[in-house]
Amino acid sequence: MLDQDLNATPADNAAMAPLAGETIETQRLVLTPLKVEDAVWVGPESGRPEVARNLALVPEPNPALAAEMFILMSRAREAHGLDLARAVRLKSDQTPLGVIGAGHRGDGVWSFGYWYSPSAWGKGYATEAGEGLIGALRARGARRLKAGYFTHNPASRRVLEKLGFEHNGQDDPEYCAAILKRQPHRGMTAAL
Repeated sequence: MLDQDLNATPADNAAMAPLAGETIETQRLVLTPLKVEDAVWVGPESGRPEVARNLALVPEPNPALAAEMFILMSRAREAHGLDLARAVRLKSDQTPLGVIGAGHRGDGVWSFGYWYSPSAWGKGYATEAGEGLIGALRARGARRLKAGYFTHNPASRRVLEKLGFEHNGQDDPEYCAAILKRQPHRGMTAAL
């Protein structure tokens, strides 16, 4: 969510301002704005080796201070229509499952990303939360999403495909902070 085009116009960003602070609900999930207090689970869960190795910018372990900085930066950028990051929680008991978000790249294009705790894997939560976030972005004028996955993570590819993403021909290695080296990475795009 950090690689957006900073040449976005104020009009581009204003179109997304109504999402600031909004909660998004799906059948089983609620996507809530991140709070600084969420760092107590965001840091440890995103920094687990089996999670962090699938993310570009998350170290392993992920210290609480780094999680707090991510949350504060995301909230500030959201206030200006540049980012949208949500905690994904079970609707039934508010159990945190992971984080999903999008970063504005300008001209109706957004980068899209997510991570989930291993206890949430294989239950359809990533697809369900993705549908909810994509619906909210579409309703506010987003036209295209960009995403990617490390090729050692075929589960993420399957989630992105279910959400309508297709391979865009970009197969450049990306740096992974958890393992401190570049990994094979495949880019995907979805038209909304």
